[in-house]
Amino acid sequence: MNSDLSATLHAIAAHPTGTTSAGYPYLSKASWQILRNQVPLLFTFGGAALEACAQLEADKEGRSEEEQKRYADAMQVVRQVTFTASITAPPDLWLLRNVLAAFAALGLHERLAKGDALFPETCTVNGAALNASVLRTDLEFFQARGLVEAYDDGFRMAGHPRARAIFENATPLPEGLPSSTTRWWRDLFLGGEIPKDQLRLLRMLGENPPQRKDGSQNHWIATWEEIELGFRLLPVVLGLRATGQTASLKEGALLRAGCWQSKSLETEAAALNILATAGWVVAQGDDFLVTQLGARGFSRGPGPFGIIETYQAYLDQGVQLLQKGTADVWVERGENVGASQDANRRGFINSNDALDRFCEATHFQYNVFIEHAVGRGEATRIRFERSGDQDMRYFGADLEDAAIDEAQREQERGVLPAKMEFVRRADIGCPEILKQALEASGVNSQGAVMMVGNGFHEVRDQDFESMTQVLRGYEEMGLVLLFTEENALSIEDLRNTAWNTYHSGFKYVHDLSGQVLRPGVARSPHRSGHLMRASWEECALKAGYQRADEFCSRTRTIYPYPTQDGHNPSVSRNHFFIPSALASKLGLE
Repeated sequence: MNSDLSATLHAIAAHPTGTTSAGYPYLSKASWQILRNQVPLLFTFGGAALEACAQLEADKEGRSEEEQKRYADAMQVVRQVTFTASITAPPDLWLLRNVLAAFAALGLHERLAKGDALFPETCTVNGAALNASVLRTDLEFFQARGLVEAYDDGFRMAGHPRARAIFENATPLPEGLPSSTTRWWRDLFLGGEIPKDQLRLLRMLGENPPQRKDGSQNHWIATWEEIELGFRLLPVVLGLRATGQTASLKEGALLRAGCWQSKSLETEAAALNILATAGWVVAQGDDFLVTQLGARGFSRGPGPFGIIETYQAYLDQGVQLLQKGTADVWVERGENVGASQDANRRGFINSNDALDRFCEATHFQYNVFIEHAVGRGEATRIRFERSGDQDMRYFGADLEDAAIDEAQREQERGVLPAKMEFVRRADIGCPEILKQALEASGVNSQGAVMMVGNGFHEVRDQDFESMTQVLRGYEEMGLVLLFTEENALSIEDLRNTAWNTYHSGFKYVHDLSGQVLRPGVARSPHRSGHLMRASWEECALKAGYQRADEFCSRTRTIYPYPTQDGHNPSVSRNHFFIPSALASKLGLE
């Protein structure tokens, strides 16, 4: 075991641990700060941390039972944080590389490296003003990843040497290389014909992937090598996901050049080299075996990876966005429907569980189930398995034709109800579209159930009043509303929790595209004085809904220790709201 890493893990375990009401261990704040700042968690260093945890926990000599438990609890948290970083870091690193490439193309990186401040409202390049909104969004993303600090109404480079090294090393992407190579890798793994220029670029990415060598650190900021490696790793993983292969890549699974039946073994070897450099596979003779870290990444990574990569259209035009804004760019969800399904599955299980418990507790009955922002119909699939379609009518609604097309393919496979009806061009921000479709099908919407997975934030350019009006439309239709939304997190929270969420990138792409993230529940201004947007809870309550508190739930909290002031927001929340008329009928007021 690396002696420095061993000493650091001993220091983490030296502090008292605690146990949550659900039985999970947590660290002290002091231990978390050591873990966050001094233990490198990304790529091969994450694998080393996992190995060191196992060794330290197994070495019980001279420890009392109390000490053994403290070590075991502390190492369990270290493992969980390491596994989390393997999933949350690559999307941020992929984004950072692309945004830095745009800055490098315009010379903005040199200004930051020299110590100059960038003021979004007045920043120019060659005498032409840059788009203030896009520049501020980019710089706030850098701020969330520790690279710049707020300065009056602008931003300066952060003082850490890694921040300077990143801006000094930033370059535009190589000519011909898009922001993401996922489709190229997918076609390669499927054995398709790949143009020679694309094969050359893919091989270039895998020939000598940059690798951080020194594991010593006093800050969690990524190195330039880690940023570049994350940029190369994410598309390989998504290419494998697009061909249906990640599910089989368990720990110890064997890979080798030639296993994908492509027409270029040399390019397959490049993909394996990227995975090996990231620590997701390890060489064993001519073969590669999936590591513990890789197994976790292949299992949990494609959802978050794919959701962020959906915004490739914005990243491909990074320079133009800084010059002209985002008005002419739009995300196509077709490539991302599977990723959304992966990411939302757990939330839909929780929501369906809550719906079953609600019906049992209140004797509420319904015979219409609607899934808005339907994707592949994951919420409906779960409901269909439980309720069948004998006495239930199912509807799927979505703005994007690609999503409806995917859902209909699932229907043809027998995964979704044979009689499920679909509503195309259904903007979730326009309840009237769904209302008219239900009326045309002879459906009384009063008492119907609607389930949504991360769909309401897609209502563009919303404010508190307009979002309240949207929810009021669904309330007046009498829809029992269950929805999951990722919580908006402050920049301060994002920095304090480092790689423990992927929300810095999640916030960035949604801010860039004009979508709106909100906190799950009402809260006071943050410690920095930054006032967060009105919460989903506030919008729904003002719209006339009543919150069914005991049937709401949240995912894990972002700090792995209890904060002194109790502020510890969750990654996401599962909301459950009941129309006022139905609440009165059920005696829930």
